[in-house]
Amino acid sequence: MTSPVRESATKIALVQMGYAQRREDNVARVVEHVREAAANGASVVCLPELSTSIYFCHEVDPAHFALAEPVPGPSTDALAEVAREAQVTVVLPLYERTASGDLYNTAVVIDPDGEIAGSYRKVHIPFIANEHMTWAEKYYFRPGNLGFPVFQTRGGLRIGILICFDRHFPEGARALALAGADVIFVPTATASGRGVWELELRGHAIANLLWVAGVNRVGRDEGGSDTHFYGASVVVGPDGQIAAQAGEQAAEIVYGEIDTAHSARLRDEWGFFRDRRPDAYGPLVTP
Repeated sequence: MTSPVRESATKIALVQMGYAQRREDNVARVVEHVREAAANGASVVCLPELSTSIYFCHEVDPAHFALAEPVPGPSTDALAEVAREAQVTVVLPLYERTASGDLYNTAVVIDPDGEIAGSYRKVHIPFIANEHMTWAEKYYFRPGNLGFPVFQTRGGLRIGILICFDRHFPEGARALALAGADVIFVPTATASGRGVWELELRGHAIANLLWVAGVNRVGRDEGGSDTHFYGASVVVGPDGQIAAQAGEQAAEIVYGEIDTAHSARLRDEWGFFRDRRPDAYGPLVTP
């Protein structure tokens, strides 16, 4: 059952799902999930990190370079068609290969006309190995070079994006807030530290008095590693309260209402932006 959206609110959807070996199979699933979310009233739909493939960064293998694709390309073309058909904005994370051969962990924003509104490229690229998993992303991706853009949707909602590891750094969320974002989408492929995941997203929401929507993949990739992605996709309000959340085991679509009047009211009442002191923060950006 869907609930009515308040006049100051925009309904969003987070597609928590699992992945298969073949790109075509993943894209077909994504298209159906986007179609379902739009039918349930969502104006903006966000997919998990690298949503056209398994999470291949658990190992160092040059064969995985073949998973990269151009933008525009086959996956964006398929999502452009459903975005236009369903009149919905789609945030599509994928493995991007540029014309010059550079490789990025990218999220493409596709508008309801089926046009590419722009992209965000993951800025912070990890190489981590622990008892839970290996994240060998530095082998596969260049650091993003597009800054922290904010995209205005047809309904007026201003969206920003951070991808997975980016959430560990407060600077990106603050940059998006200062650029006018109403909500930050955080597409993710993560399998450990659920408690930290929630605390960080809630912290970004409170510190910047905006909405945060984290969307994770779930389960084990078919033909991928043995890693179990814990799902728990979540919508967090500007007061840090969890507005909606998925479980840890199954694919599902999580819906949330991004009420911009609520966040604007908190900014006026709490004064975090009024009382900022940029003149005192120089050491933070000194190399």
